[in-house]
Amino acid sequence: MNVDDFAEQRPLFVLENFFSGSLRGWGITLSRMGSFQNRFTIEAHGRYEASANTLSLKETYSFEDGHRDVLTWTIINRGDGNYDGRETLIDGTANGRQSGNAFQWKYHREVPAADGSKTKFGFNDRFFPHDENHMTVHASLTKLGIEFATIHAFYERI
Repeated sequence: MNVDDFAEQRPLFVLENFFSGSLRGWGITLSRMGSFQNRFTIEAHGRYEASANTLSLKETYSFEDGHRDVLTWTIINRGDGNYDGRETLIDGTANGRQSGNAFQWKYHREVPAADGSKTKFGFNDRFFPHDENHMTVHASLTKLGIEFATIHAFYERI
């Protein structure tokens, strides 16, 4: 996906606007071959500090097997549709690009499992709003350059 292909599409997606405030979400993970792996819910809260162009976002993923994954993001709007982000379990910086009604977010992160182990995956997240309160996310998880799984999630502002 080339995010610039969505430049003329609406509604316009502005990451810091959508993720400011409280959100909830639902999703599933599918294996590389499309079989069901797990189901999860998301509770999120974000706060945008306009003077610093910074979004602070905390997302809590609760999986049906009982384990949780908490992501605490600091995301900076660099202008011209470019974003950088940091989170405790990612390597370096996440890189984001927004254009029209789409946003793409790429990073590598250690993902905790129910048994406490962690596996490093590459993430290629693509965000598409339906309206100002609802959004779909499709994520591709890779390991050693091979797609290992996909995540399909839906967010709702509350």
